[in-house]
Amino acid sequence: MKTKFTTFALLLALGLSAAALPAQEPVLHKELEAQRIKVAKSMAKFTVSVEIDYDHEAVRPPTPRTPRLPIPGMGGEDPNDPFQRYDIGPFSGLIVGKNHVLISDRTLGDFNTTGAGPGVEGVTVTLPSGDRYPAKVVGRHQEIDLALLEISADLSTSIDVAIATFPADELKPERGQQVFVVGRGQNPLRVLVNDGIVSAIDREARKAFQLDARIGNATLGAPVADNDGRIIGMVTLHNHETFGQASGVSYAAYMHEVKRAYALMKEGKFVERPKAPFMGIGANKKWPDKPGLEVGNVVSGSGAEKAGIRTGDIILKVDDAEMNDVPDLIAHIAGHKVGDVLTVKLLRGEKEMDVKVTLGPRP
Repeated sequence: MKTKFTTFALLLALGLSAAALPAQEPVLHKELEAQRIKVAKSMAKFTVSVEIDYDHEAVRPPTPRTPRLPIPGMGGEDPNDPFQRYDIGPFSGLIVGKNHVLISDRTLGDFNTTGAGPGVEGVTVTLPSGDRYPAKVVGRHQEIDLALLEISADLSTSIDVAIATFPADELKPERGQQVFVVGRGQNPLRVLVNDGIVSAIDREARKAFQLDARIGNATLGAPVADNDGRIIGMVTLHNHETFGQASGVSYAAYMHEVKRAYALMKEGKFVERPKAPFMGIGANKKWPDKPGLEVGNVVSGSGAEKAGIRTGDIILKVDDAEMNDVPDLIAHIAGHKVGDVLTVKLLRGEKEMDVKVTLGPRP
């Protein structure tokens, strides 16, 4: 049975303590509340509020379109649909240098090599003290959904903030681990804390992990901490058009990937997202108790069609990995790049066969 986790908006004036919690609450709930407060206090100085000033006429189409489920390699969301890429802030950011703040790249609009996308008129960072600074976009890394902001203040001399340190590369979350997302809500002086668990690891080409935690726009770009207050990830690659606002499904980039991206961006690099690999089929689970995905459709001109895959074929394995459900195939494709060749074991009627599928670029 799936455990339900509460979303807790912690109105943190940095003076709240565990003693302020109601005494009649169950012990376990009190312990979780106390842990939230502990982690929030340790993370509050690293986390800032970020406002993006949009010209909405420039970035949104006149009529919203119905979003579609993105399934890497199997069709899905239109990457050129601007309605699916712009959110309403404010958002969260993480202080990583004396004048550097990391945020989610998707908040900045279309990619270019000079800064934010067309229609973004300004970016403002609000510190925990309430001080506000205009920010300049000095780097972008679409592949991991991060952007680097630079402000004029020297944050290393401020008593109100702290610069986050990157943990050792080997510090990675484990499936089932308790985590806390610490961001800034509509009031930038208060901290928003959401708790949940790590529900899957090595998603998005092994650059991110999946969270079962209530994530909204305010916590997009927020750090993810473990029980000891160590930063183990950043909320990125979040698409509420797919899963619903605060749906409980989201992704966080591993901190060693964030560290790698930051090193590039602080040198002024702008890294565009590579074309996603595309197999070119639609499939559904065939049997409830054993591996097998039944091909429902094959995209014309795709690698799957060229390999001879047909509607009605059953995919048993891909590169010796059993296909127990559609997410297995999605994750396997996402872990590859355009041009990679997959060995697909098919069942057609009573006959098993292996075919080679070359992944193409996602349309």
